[in-house]
Amino acid sequence: MSANQPVSQRERALITSEAASSSSRRALGVDVARALALIGMIAVHGFPLENAEGGLSWVFGIAGGRAAALFALLAGVSIAFVEKRSRGQLYGRTLTADRAALAVRGLLILLVGLLLGHLATPIETIIPYFGVLFLLAIPFYGRSSRFLLVSAAVFAVLGPILRHLLNGHIPEESNPGADYTVLTAVLQPMPFTADMLITGHYPAILWMVYLCVGMVIGRQVLTSRKLALQLLGWGSALAVAAWSLSIFLLGPAGGLQRLVEATPSMTEEEITTILTFGPEETVLMPNTTGWWLTAVSPYSETSFTVVHNLGAAMAVLGLALLVTRRGSKFFSPFAAIGAMTLTLYSAHCIILMLEILDEDRPVVSLWIQIIAFMLFALMWRASMGKGPLEAIISEASDWTRGRVCEGRAAPLPADPALPSPSPDGDRTAARLQRRGTTR
Repeated sequence: MSANQPVSQRERALITSEAASSSSRRALGVDVARALALIGMIAVHGFPLENAEGGLSWVFGIAGGRAAALFALLAGVSIAFVEKRSRGQLYGRTLTADRAALAVRGLLILLVGLLLGHLATPIETIIPYFGVLFLLAIPFYGRSSRFLLVSAAVFAVLGPILRHLLNGHIPEESNPGADYTVLTAVLQPMPFTADMLITGHYPAILWMVYLCVGMVIGRQVLTSRKLALQLLGWGSALAVAAWSLSIFLLGPAGGLQRLVEATPSMTEEEITTILTFGPEETVLMPNTTGWWLTAVSPYSETSFTVVHNLGAAMAVLGLALLVTRRGSKFFSPFAAIGAMTLTLYSAHCIILMLEILDEDRPVVSLWIQIIAFMLFALMWRASMGKGPLEAIISEASDWTRGRVCEGRAAPLPADPALPSPSPDGDRTAARLQRRGTTR
């Protein structure tokens, strides 16, 4: 399979037909899922890691790592929506323009994330990683679904191995506990690049798994009840299978004992703590043996963790699509939040920086933010439309797309029944036009 394999004829037909259909229910389910992801991340930031008994808290046990993975999966779905807007014409100047717009979107999101780094919040801001993810998605935009799924499998297998092998061999940020800012990213390009791609909290080379699968999901008919059930069923099965296999390998297969033997600097209790809570003191899992890669724990970024989180994210998306099929107004406040998650996540970071909420009352703090975000999102959406940051990024990417396409004749409507035009189709059409040839 060629790395340049374009979207197939069948996929072009699917993209074109879905773009022509009603999008209200589709957007509602996706936006609700995106709102759940945002709320999950806010909860993880506010609730303690441990419960009263010293075990994993229920909030962290449910949302830790999974909420962020859902956010990334939906980023891939949003990229597929751009493909649908192009109505299957993913070739020639249209493809170039879309990829240029995607580059601008990624750079602006990265800039927002680096600006949030100046707030010095107590959390690891996910936004810069998402900017890098959008940049990495550029060569994957417009590729076939088969290519995307194979790529996701490669990232899921090789990404954790590369992260494991490079542990301790890459220069670290001068202040590892701080978010990157515009200044530190410029002054420390090597650590910044390594963190964003491989060794950071949300390494893009692993999280491309969620983005690639999300792009494939976003190409489907999301108003389909069958698709919603498939996402719910297959996602749940994938999550359970990865979790169960990890438990088997670390238990009956003797993985825990091998970890103890290969890591004499840690007690069995300390190893068990990492397997339960994930890496706490450092971002990376220990790399004394490859058996560490069999763990499923929050933010451990092993293949098992990535596959488990992917399955959980697919299941939540399927459930959201299923329960919102009738377009109930009950979900409108959540959909409003989901339509401007970048703005609201940034607001959440500002709230953490100002320390205006009582961290000893996490339930109250969470509900204050949820209600405030709902009210703001509903009012802003009714009066202004897109969220503030979303509007800026959308305008900039649309302007870029228009500039790339400027001076070219509007492309002919795509016929899904016809073979995909070659990348040189625009130049051929221009030559025919100069010769006075019409179609």
